[in-house]
Amino acid sequence: MLWTAHSYNIAFDEEIGHFDYCNNVDANTFSCIGQEGAPGDLEPTDGDDAACFPASASLLVQVSGCEGTNAPGFDGTSYLADWPDGNTYLHPTAQLFTSPLTGNEFNKNYSKAALETDTSRIEAADLGGTCNTSNGAGCTLVPPTDDGVPAAFYPFFSITSKHGPNGCRWFIGNDVPGQTASDFGGVTQYGTLLPQQFLLFGGGGTLITKYDDYQQAFSNNPCPARN
Repeated sequence: MLWTAHSYNIAFDEEIGHFDYCNNVDANTFSCIGQEGAPGDLEPTDGDDAACFPASASLLVQVSGCEGTNAPGFDGTSYLADWPDGNTYLHPTAQLFTSPLTGNEFNKNYSKAALETDTSRIEAADLGGTCNTSNGAGCTLVPPTDDGVPAAFYPFFSITSKHGPNGCRWFIGNDVPGQTASDFGGVTQYGTLLPQQFLLFGGGGTLITKYDDYQQAFSNNPCPARN
């Protein structure tokens, strides 16, 4: 698709970066008037603290926070090591899914797979960042926080063993002891900047090159589904 950052077609996608804590929310203006951040890392509120809600509006766990895009300072809960990691008391269990199937009866595995993230696009200047998506300058695989240092964590994909009772499954988060068979190098699994060509809006068919993604393409499908 010409309007999207990503290069893929058939894919599993996980969108992150839409929550950060706020310790004092104005329930009338839905804005953060206190400090943002997780306990132990509180900072002054900033422009990405939008669509905020008080703890009284939180149903199960009484917390207050904001649901705006956590950019350009990538320090919300998505960028903390709060992902599945085997600690089921503090963190959720992994969401497991199989590779997609194709063919007339949807019984054939795709021969190849790839891992991709659009961190360069969300670090671009129009979102307040320093990444030049026209040439890749100033882009980083792990996005920076408001303090200018890399985010504390960035989630990555892993696969389970192909020989388990349910066959190979994918999941995203952190390494999970007893479940992770391969994490493809952790966050480095997303590879290098990927040049893509897009139509220039209003350019009469002119093509431009953009570096909106990092991608690693495998020569095979490392986690085929049972069919």
